[in-house]
Amino acid sequence: MKSSRSFHFVLAVALTSGVAIAQIGTTYCAANVNSSGSISNIFATGSTVVTDCDLTLGCDNLPPSTFGYFITSRTQGFVTNPGGSAGNLCLGVGVGRYAGDVLSSGTTGAVSLVLDLNAIPSPAGSTMVAFGDTVNFQFWHRDAGTTGATSNFSEGLEVQFDAALLVPTMVPIPAGSFSMGSNAGPGAPYFAQVGEQPVHMVTITQDFWMGATEITQEEYQAFMGTTPSYFQGSDFPVEQVSWDDAREYCALLTTQQSAAGLIPGGFEYRLPTEAEWEYSCRAGTTTEFNVGAGLFCGQARFGYSHHSNTFCPLMLTVAVGSHAPNAWGLYDMHGNVFEWCLDDLDNYTDAPQIDPFVSGTLFPMYPVIRGGAWLADSDFCRSATRLSAAPSGRHSSLGFRVVLAPVIIVP
Repeated sequence: MKSSRSFHFVLAVALTSGVAIAQIGTTYCAANVNSSGSISNIFATGSTVVTDCDLTLGCDNLPPSTFGYFITSRTQGFVTNPGGSAGNLCLGVGVGRYAGDVLSSGTTGAVSLVLDLNAIPSPAGSTMVAFGDTVNFQFWHRDAGTTGATSNFSEGLEVQFDAALLVPTMVPIPAGSFSMGSNAGPGAPYFAQVGEQPVHMVTITQDFWMGATEITQEEYQAFMGTTPSYFQGSDFPVEQVSWDDAREYCALLTTQQSAAGLIPGGFEYRLPTEAEWEYSCRAGTTTEFNVGAGLFCGQARFGYSHHSNTFCPLMLTVAVGSHAPNAWGLYDMHGNVFEWCLDDLDNYTDAPQIDPFVSGTLFPMYPVIRGGAWLADSDFCRSATRLSAAPSGRHSSLGFRVVLAPVIIVP
């Protein structure tokens, strides 16, 4: 299988999730003079790289003391002189208080704490740092060994974060040629459609990468902030997403990963073309399914097998990767949910094609959907079966997967 070593390295970096520091703001709210006669100043440093999930939070000019920090999300209160304190609690209500350590040196000094941003708790006990979140910090300290010592405070400090996406696991797909379409007959068990003919040679000229699975609800929600799915489950495919929704997800994923330097020039995350989809589904096979001439209930999640004349149990989606992958490591290319492609539906010709992409052939537009679904008969799950839907269409049987592939401009 032909592949690019440098691109594999880029993908190894991209296949992570976490939080990156977008901006460290200026301090606000006055600090108080501590027992050493100094003012303790808060500071923070951190990486803007999405794979570095640590924030270093520090405070200087501390006398020997017990210290820690306060934290709250999105809120700057200004509570003056709370009970037992010598300064201002700058964060207001809903503040979580966290102990750090004891500074036991005989002179004033600076301390720092390294915080794992993926594990920063909110006052309610849940993880608060998420895409676009703003978190406010303030240091507190109390003179060590002094009974009834008052609390001293630094200023407040605002830090803004961006979340790295849960980037789908991508599988390398080699450039190559294949016969696109099917010569199957119109009767049982294949019920082939006229639009699958004529069979014609297609060449994919560049390696690309395809999602090993359909986009999950966890992946979709991590960036889009919601899951519209009827069948709920974090590792279930997202469904009830339109072609427009899927393209928006791809565009945002491209923008975020490009900003982090994780996409090579001339590539983007997008929906696969119809040719890329069938080529990847077949994975070198020429039979009606990538598992052979027939499709049986235990091989995929679909509704009825014309090869065993049986209804398949559990008419709903299933967690991605629940069935064996094809020869190229792609799961659920047959069944589970139909998958949007980038192309408009159009008739085939018998002429050989190179990197085909069809757009603007019909009005209104009807993008292609492929692969079958949990409610579909086996004939709709074949490698060559072609259907289409309005780009605004949503259904519990309709989801998508992404490719990382050469840029295509869609009119």
